Amino acid sequence: MYKNLKYLIKHSAVILVILFFVRICFAVAFVPMNVISSNLAVFPRLLFNLLRFDVQVICYVLLLPTVLTLVFAALHKPWTERVLSRFRKVYFSIVCVLLLGISGIDMGFFANFNSHINITFFDFFNEGPVSLIQTVWEEYHCVYEAIAFLLVTIPVLLLIRRIESGNSSSRQSVRSSTVPTPSRRRIASLSVILLLYVAFLVIGMRGSVWRFPLQIEDTFVSNQKILNDLVPNAVYMFKKAYKEKKNAFRMESTADLLRQYKFKSLQEALDVYTEGKVKMQNNDTLAALQRALFAEVGDTLKQPQPNVVIVYCESWSNYLFNLQQKDADMYFGLDRHFKDDLLFRNFQSVQNGTVASLENLYVSTPYPRFFASAYRFKTLPTSIALPFKDSNYRTTFMSGMDAAWENCAEALVHQQFDATYDKFHLLKDYPRATYNCIGVYDEYLFQALLDKLKKPSEKRQMIAVMTTTNHPPFEFPKDLKLPSLPESVYGRKCFAEHNRKVLDKYLTGFRYNNKVLNDFLDRFKASDAAKNTVLFITGDHNVRSILSYDVVDKRYEHSVPLYIYLPPYLRKEAYKSLTNRWGSHDDILATLAPFAFRHTKYFKMGKNLLDVSVPDSTYFSANVEQIESVPAYRKDAERLTDARNLLRHVYFGWYWRNKS
Repeated sequence: MYKNLKYLIKHSAVILVILFFVRICFAVAFVPMNVISSNLAVFPRLLFNLLRFDVQVICYVLLLPTVLTLVFAALHKPWTERVLSRFRKVYFSIVCVLLLGISGIDMGFFANFNSHINITFFDFFNEGPVSLIQTVWEEYHCVYEAIAFLLVTIPVLLLIRRIESGNSSSRQSVRSSTVPTPSRRRIASLSVILLLYVAFLVIGMRGSVWRFPLQIEDTFVSNQKILNDLVPNAVYMFKKAYKEKKNAFRMESTADLLRQYKFKSLQEALDVYTEGKVKMQNNDTLAALQRALFAEVGDTLKQPQPNVVIVYCESWSNYLFNLQQKDADMYFGLDRHFKDDLLFRNFQSVQNGTVASLENLYVSTPYPRFFASAYRFKTLPTSIALPFKDSNYRTTFMSGMDAAWENCAEALVHQQFDATYDKFHLLKDYPRATYNCIGVYDEYLFQALLDKLKKPSEKRQMIAVMTTTNHPPFEFPKDLKLPSLPESVYGRKCFAEHNRKVLDKYLTGFRYNNKVLNDFLDRFKASDAAKNTVLFITGDHNVRSILSYDVVDKRYEHSVPLYIYLPPYLRKEAYKSLTNRWGSHDDILATLAPFAFRHTKYFKMGKNLLDVSVPDSTYFSANVEQIESVPAYRKDAERLTDARNLLRHVYFGWYWRNKS
């Protein structure tokens, strides 16, 4: 048995070398030398914690072969050595291939999203298999990566084979000699070795000999994010992401939430969020939460209600507008509309994925993957459709995609949307419309939107729109002709993506979006619809993967523009001076409410960006990854966001418990 344990240790050393090799590759690819040289003092702790994460993986891997080794040792059969050797050869070969594979995927994910594998990793599998394969093939250097994978994998497999071939020769010598009866001293030493080995496994799987086991907090060893990212391995981050996905709709207790958001009581959070206006009465938590989170609207409208259109443009980046120059057109005429109307550029998405952004606006749930959960069949009191329907609007969701994607059509019907209008409606109404694997091209979607706004309607319309064309695999209309960009644009330091072909697809998608959006606005403003329609146009999230935030200011990392068009009778000259305010998707509904709602209440997550009575300095932008505001207000903004998120979590917990 002692020899079998030695072989397990040798295989463990191979795994440790693999994981360390991956870290070296990661450091070479992503960690600047100046960061390393200026933070040498943190490296002892970094290496120690890195080793803890790797040893944890090794100990879990050793668990199965260790159990088999102990069982076979108890059998005392001559064939056990041969079976164990074959098992180890196959088992550790599979483990090492999987480790290299997931580590490579993790590095690719980091290159695109500046993060190890996280819960959004599973969004890739929501696309159809053909679309997924096409996206991976076109967006990633598959051939080079496959070659690199083979160059590393083959020596590892040969090494595993070599380790076990040494065991074969050892077995031959055992067969040719008589095995002596072990002495008491040998039994004692073997027992000590076995106990130490088991202790190593137990401590290694826990990752700690201290009070707390190994956890995500142990990845933080410095104030440099990129150094902290060196600590965890791909297996740990995959396990963490899978656990988050599995628990995505797990409702935590109020006590746990108070600890998480660092409040002593719900009343303290209510005081912070409402400035002391809402007090808990008769121990009625739900009533207090409703008063804090919902805004009441009376019948105070003095002007006619307009149609309301909210457009989410796929991956509509704020920063890419900065690339505009004389021979590189990025606006395609949008600059005129931005000048004539209202443009907020200190603006962020709240979430960083398409479905997450849709859920945030349409139902405001704090739980991700709502549309994929069983809860989608229940109407939430936070649904965006409810206050519009109470205010006599017809509510519609429009997109060029198949609305079955992520259960959108199914979920939105239960959220009281009156209609969904998707790819199949577009192809029926516009037989000449063309499409790609994601959906009908945006130009036809905007044509359908304009036709809907022009058509007489008994009720005012609220139309929520989601574009699709600016999305991988970036397939565009065959007749698309855009002015070419000079080579100097592709060589800009702001880009993390250096493959010209890939970069060109992203830039073409952004420019196509702006072109069709400008064409729509030109035709919209020339129509009667412009007299009674409010437009809010923003991005669902920023463009991914192509920008380097070592060069680009971090404020742009999750930044999307917000364009607002108001019909003439709703405009005020004072609004023009408000566009430097910070804001996010959470502010959209609160900004629309004074123009559209009457005799209703709505779930108010943000502020009215056009409220002239509120100081600009009290506005902030809350993305799930970062909060932006004027520097003096940052701490207040963070505390307000924590209070709001705590109250929202508690509210949804109470709501679902009462429902069930």
